[in-house]
Amino acid sequence: MASPHPLIRTRLSALMFLEFFIWGSWGVAITGYAANLGFTGSEIGWLGSVAAVGAIISPLFVGLIADRFFAAQKVLSVLHLAGAACLIGAGFTREFLPLMILMLFNGLMFMPTIALANSVAFRHIPDPDKFPRIAVLGSIGWIVAVLIPSLFLGGTQEPNFLFQAGVGGIVLALYAWTLPDTPPRGAEAGGDVFGLSALKLLKDPVFLVFVLCVFMFSIPACGYFFTLMVPMLQQRGYPSPLALTSLNQFSEIIFMFSMPWFVSKLGLKRVLLLGMLSWTLRYVCFASPEFSFALLGLVLHGMCYSFLYVGAYMWIDRRAPAELKSSAQSLVAFLLLGVGFFAGAKGAGAMMELYPPDVSAMPAVNAENGEAIADAKLPRWSDPQAATSAWRYLDLSGTVKELMGEEAPPHKPDLAEQLDANEDGKISIQEIDEYGEPTVTVDGLTYSKEDLATTFREVHEKLGLEGDVTLDREQWLAVQANKWGPIWLYPAVFCFVILAVFVVGFRDKPIEEKQ
Repeated sequence: MASPHPLIRTRLSALMFLEFFIWGSWGVAITGYAANLGFTGSEIGWLGSVAAVGAIISPLFVGLIADRFFAAQKVLSVLHLAGAACLIGAGFTREFLPLMILMLFNGLMFMPTIALANSVAFRHIPDPDKFPRIAVLGSIGWIVAVLIPSLFLGGTQEPNFLFQAGVGGIVLALYAWTLPDTPPRGAEAGGDVFGLSALKLLKDPVFLVFVLCVFMFSIPACGYFFTLMVPMLQQRGYPSPLALTSLNQFSEIIFMFSMPWFVSKLGLKRVLLLGMLSWTLRYVCFASPEFSFALLGLVLHGMCYSFLYVGAYMWIDRRAPAELKSSAQSLVAFLLLGVGFFAGAKGAGAMMELYPPDVSAMPAVNAENGEAIADAKLPRWSDPQAATSAWRYLDLSGTVKELMGEEAPPHKPDLAEQLDANEDGKISIQEIDEYGEPTVTVDGLTYSKEDLATTFREVHEKLGLEGDVTLDREQWLAVQANKWGPIWLYPAVFCFVILAVFVVGFRDKPIEEKQ
């Protein structure tokens, strides 16, 4: 049936693009920004959990208020405008408490808008089965939102990604008034916003095992992963860490489109198992410091998210009785994207504190104002192959400026360029002592030779090295990073255990036998 609204698919696609452009602007960047500000693991975990808190509260707002009394597009506009104010305000603070308060209010404003945007789309799309073709614009919006800060706005080093998200919120707040009217459903909206009616389904052992397994699996999944992803990529010195995260969404698009084929060929249970196995494998990949393994772990995201999360929603839709489908979906979404996401984000912060860096700070002086900094970051030691490796193109800002013929910014020498006199890729205490100046300045911070020598000896000792005090770049970075091996391996083991329980305990019959 044709829609009475002109260009409705295009308009709804633009809605999805803007909706996830906003979330993508801050969703993964905020924890990397927090790490750069020197926040603790617990504080990073709290910032990573703001979306989950919003997901826990949003069903109450959308189900009991918005759906009953107000047109969806108007509520969408008001919430995005309020969220934009919070995001812009967050861009002006560098202290944890005000930043956390503003981001928490933003999460409370933003998360209900996902359900509202879906409501607008499903109420007006001519063929609901074509919704994935509209929803995929959300993944594209997320990719664009991640790449723009990497290109022009300073990545996670600057708060400009928050201003970008705020501007996106204002644009969507205005755009929402152009959407077709989506009046409230009144009493027919129902009151079972958390899916409590579906609890009766847990009397069925098949439903019970399924819900428990996917919920437990969600704890070390998205909330854990999104909180730790950018801090890990930054600490390991990988190129353009924020831009790297866009590999998640590129992969997601591929597997979203191919998922129906996998389900038809393998069956939904095997697809769910592949999703669980993918999460396990990606965490094993992240436990390795090798860049190639990190890339593989990122590319696995499409299979991880689509096969587990979307697969779970598909299984519920096929198995739940017609009168309980909506309640069952609400229950699963509340557990996976709310409770599970929150527990995972908080667990990620706790793991960062449990496995902290060995050496993360040293004395320095601000080169501009002469202010002494007792716990400044260690000086940068860049990858010597960055200028020749193909991965240099991940520095999107520099690549675009080079292609446009713009003059490169003044070169800022790093630690090795000043101290590695024999250019062997290592710095020794002797080279520090023989350096011709009393201080070394890197990225606006000035370090004394004495403090550098002391820090080098501390790093050498922490790494358990013997002989003369000499360090290479990998050792210098390793001591500044959280101990990512156990941080990723422990959840990998947890995922494998839940997977094994699912294989043994989930005795579902083939879909065809029950239809």
